[in-house]
Amino acid sequence: MSITYELMFCLVIQLLTAGICIGVYKCTVSFMQQEISELKQDMKKYNNVLERLIHVEDSSKSAHHRIDSLEEHEKDYIKNEKFR
Repeated sequence: MSITYELMFCLVIQLLTAGICIGVYKCTVSFMQQEISELKQDMKKYNNVLERLIHVEDSSKSAHHRIDSLEEHEKDYIKNEKFR
């Protein structure tokens, strides 16, 4: 049983095709891993900004409460000064 040139040629072509497919697959996987890594870094930055935003909102709420309290004290003080 001898292998003809046509069969050898087909086998070589199929091996080259398989090698190219495997190479493209590995490159694609590598690229996707790199993109996922970059997305994770972006998410960490976003989460950090979100945490700081929540902290700033809480701080501004307490500041508004203090301002409202000061305004009430000022109104009470002005009322008391008018009656003197």
